[in-house]
Amino acid sequence: MKIIKEYTKQNKQSHQTYQHAQKLLPSGNTRSALYWNPYPLTMTTGKASKITDIDGNQRTDLNYNNTTLILGHNHPKVIKAAKQQMQKGLVLGAPTETEPLLAEELLTRLKTDKIRFTPTGTEANMQAIRVARTYTDKPLIAKCTGAYHGSWDAVPLNPGAPGIPKGVEQNTIYFPYNNPEEAEKTIKKHRTQLAAVIIEPTMRDMTPKPGFLETIRETTTEHDILLVFDEVISFRLSRGGAQEHYNIKPDITTMGKIIGGGFPVGAYASTTETMTPLKIPATQLPETASPRLGFSGTFNAFPLAMAAGLTVMKEMTKEKYTKIARLGEKMRKGLQKTFKEENLNIHVGGTGSLFHIAWTNQEVYDHQTSTTADRGLANIFNIGMMNKGYYILGHPNVSTAQTRDEIKQALTAARETTQEMKTTIQKRTPHLIT
Repeated sequence: MKIIKEYTKQNKQSHQTYQHAQKLLPSGNTRSALYWNPYPLTMTTGKASKITDIDGNQRTDLNYNNTTLILGHNHPKVIKAAKQQMQKGLVLGAPTETEPLLAEELLTRLKTDKIRFTPTGTEANMQAIRVARTYTDKPLIAKCTGAYHGSWDAVPLNPGAPGIPKGVEQNTIYFPYNNPEEAEKTIKKHRTQLAAVIIEPTMRDMTPKPGFLETIRETTTEHDILLVFDEVISFRLSRGGAQEHYNIKPDITTMGKIIGGGFPVGAYASTTETMTPLKIPATQLPETASPRLGFSGTFNAFPLAMAAGLTVMKEMTKEKYTKIARLGEKMRKGLQKTFKEENLNIHVGGTGSLFHIAWTNQEVYDHQTSTTADRGLANIFNIGMMNKGYYILGHPNVSTAQTRDEIKQALTAARETTQEMKTTIQKRTPHLIT
């Protein structure tokens, strides 16, 4: 295939690096989301909207570490903040002055009371669920089929996931995304044992249909069940995240990615009442006490993440959220126009600064419909775009470093890549051609 031949021609040193990694790492990789056939690129540097690989190829980034770098790569103010903190100390074994400053910034945006920091979004969701179970004294949680809430046993993508003990799996209930009737039915059925419902307001890059989030909020409120919004990705949709964007208030919010400025981070926030299990009882000296639910972690509130994250949050004004939302809309509409003019019926989704291509002629609105997409075509398209100077993977998005010209040029590359794929599409998925 021409696209693959061009890719291997451009990326010989990446291939050599991958062959070496295969001898040391399972499938030559530590992070499954960053693997693709025939082999992934090895990146060396990033600046603003550009990244450069080990072969010296420079590309416009449309991934930003799966939505993490909302200001682009190596933003000078973020680098300055990180360097200043490095000069003070990497980890100090005690609270730092920046931790409550970032906490205050995030709590103001979320309009809630208390927050805890973790090293990753996975751990934020883990701890949030433990808090919910402890606070309610109930064992069950409910989630959407196919939703990703981190790499831990209690929230597998789907029922029957490998390596999950039955005793753990029986405490997780599933319902389909964007189906308010099934969500309400499931919640009511398990209401006496349900501690929390955890949901991505935008599941991956699928947007909620009118009434879906509202039904879940109303039903959980009616039955005193906590609603957890996993905003690890969707917090980039506005100053107050997806909950502000859709005007739905959860009981607990989990976050990650953009709030750490490029460093590992996670967080969960809620009311003082809901966070009561974490409160350490007051005692008189010299006695100490422990909370009902104790969490620690060597890199919780990692100082570099606190400093960099605070800088990012201060930089992300309302105007900048509006800017990237407009660029995201330009990309989505441009892709829709391109596919239509190339006589292809391809689903384009997303909202705000997120856009997504699903190689199916069906509307993609939940996990089941997402499985109709041809992932092989997605891989070929992504590689074709890389050949033309654009780095695009899962969760494609734009940053504040993006320009309208870059979007325009990316759409030209998308059209050319699609034209190169026509023969493959005809053989593999002729039903996509109109």
